[in-house]
Amino acid sequence: MFKKPLRSSLPFPLTVRACLFLTAWTSLALSLHSGLMAQNQAMRAEASFSPPSITVSNGTTYKVVLFGTQETPQGAIPSIPGLTISNNPQVFRTASFRNGTPSVKMEMSFQVKPLKQGTFILPSWDLKVGSKTLRVPEASLQVLAPSQQDLIRLEREKQQREDLKQAAFIEFDAPRPFLFEGETILATISLFLWDRLPVTRIEQAPVKIGDSFSMTELRQPNEKRNVRRNGKSYTVFSWPIGLTAAMAGDHDLTFKTSIRIRANNPRNSPFNSPFFNDPFFGFGREESLEILGPKQTIEVRALPMKGRPAGFQGAIGSFTSLSSIDVDRVSLGDPVRLTFELSGTGNFSAIPAPQISSDKQLKVGPPAFSFEGNQLTKHEGKQSFEYILTPLSAGLVEIPAIKFSYFDPLEERFLSTRTSAHPLRVDPGENWNSANPQPVVEGEVSNEDAVPTVDLFQTESDPGEWFPALQRKTLLENTNFWLLQLIPLVGFCSLSLLGFRRKTAGIEKQRQKENALLRQMKDSVGFKDAPALLRAFRDLLRLRIASLRKHPNPSSLSSEEILSLLRLGNNPEEIIQEARELLRSCDDQEFAGNELARQPLESLYRTSHGLLKKLK
Repeated sequence: MFKKPLRSSLPFPLTVRACLFLTAWTSLALSLHSGLMAQNQAMRAEASFSPPSITVSNGTTYKVVLFGTQETPQGAIPSIPGLTISNNPQVFRTASFRNGTPSVKMEMSFQVKPLKQGTFILPSWDLKVGSKTLRVPEASLQVLAPSQQDLIRLEREKQQREDLKQAAFIEFDAPRPFLFEGETILATISLFLWDRLPVTRIEQAPVKIGDSFSMTELRQPNEKRNVRRNGKSYTVFSWPIGLTAAMAGDHDLTFKTSIRIRANNPRNSPFNSPFFNDPFFGFGREESLEILGPKQTIEVRALPMKGRPAGFQGAIGSFTSLSSIDVDRVSLGDPVRLTFELSGTGNFSAIPAPQISSDKQLKVGPPAFSFEGNQLTKHEGKQSFEYILTPLSAGLVEIPAIKFSYFDPLEERFLSTRTSAHPLRVDPGENWNSANPQPVVEGEVSNEDAVPTVDLFQTESDPGEWFPALQRKTLLENTNFWLLQLIPLVGFCSLSLLGFRRKTAGIEKQRQKENALLRQMKDSVGFKDAPALLRAFRDLLRLRIASLRKHPNPSSLSSEEILSLLRLGNNPEEIIQEARELLRSCDDQEFAGNELARQPLESLYRTSHGLLKKLK
């Protein structure tokens, strides 16, 4: 319920507390008054269409008025074939007196849109208000055939919709009209925006509609301007994606997005505003415009069972393989890194690692993955799988070849690629005999206190924790030492900053005083006040001399002391003589009263102001 604000007729000096008290009291009185009126008035319901007769291209309003209550009712409007009735009504509540009788009512307005012509009767239905049930009477609506004006408007709206489809639209570009189940293809989503369309921003990237496909994440689009299409110039935003088919069959795929456009006035909308003919578009409000791409039916074919290898794990594309080892000779227990590389185009994000089984000669650890290429689509590049192999027996060991099977969608058949085997020489581990110790060489540390070792060799591929050096770190390499040195450095910087701020504050304060005295001198000329001009000049001269000569107390300087400080600054004799004459005038004015009031203040101001600029 919306209420108009009451205009207060109270006097202005009334306090805020009194106003709040009166407002609360008035609201309480109105609530009690409305409640009493509702109790004294019998509840009833009325229903009608406004207007009751329309053409098929227009709309009307279904109104339900409840008398004697302002409570929110509950109920459901009956559905009528051929009429579309909104579920979000506008509600108005009123309370008034009619011929001395109180009256309260609530009006609900539902928007109605006809779908065909004819006479429609909305039957009576029930509304529940609190614990009572009200019967809403029936209402009739007559829908006539469209008039010539309606036909013209409908044709214009249809044309505007067609223009809107050419102003902003989405295109989906795929390499072919069919996919195989589980296949990933590189596709492109393009958003075309007419250069005359007043677009302020793209609200969201295109969203896929279709659960039978999955696609990669959309990031910043590629922008291309001045693209000609349909006789118009467009700006095109393109998003490359990797599209993967999830299941076999014929499936629909659509993309939608939304943009913000600028309209001229509150009545404009994307379907009835004339902004297509306006070259400037104005600076009105913004509206959200949803763009839905055309629906495409894509055939997803199942992978054939004929010729499928036993080791096929779902790879679809075109690939080449290569394998390598980091060393070809190791000691027993030392790890060997086997790298299997898969290059080409296909569904890299769904390719599992080839299986390499452990045996009596080699222990195979789980592989590590890495991809080089387009990280966004992962459709073209190189996938690497790294295995850690640990030899379990000495001698000449052969690392077996790796066979990789995949389905080529262009040739529509299964293919396999095989790497070559790698020979590996494994040396036996060294044995240490504690019964025959080696002689101690001069300069080496004796091993008398060391624990004897027996047949040490590494049996696991994990090398353990590595240290950069056995030598202890010096004090300069200790992190805690430098952290302790930061404490006095931070203190010194803080004190320096505090002193600088104090100095800056003092300079700013002195500058403000000098500016105030300069304004006082200038104002004294306008008011023809010679004493004020001379007093301001003397104070300003003291400040300038004290600042130049670092004097601690400017207000204590006499005329002779000022002249002495001027001589110390190597000022010319004519400046000192001029300052002596002005100071004498200041002294004479202080003791002689108005005797100097006849002097021209403009020349006195120019002389004193020029002297202050020459001081050094």
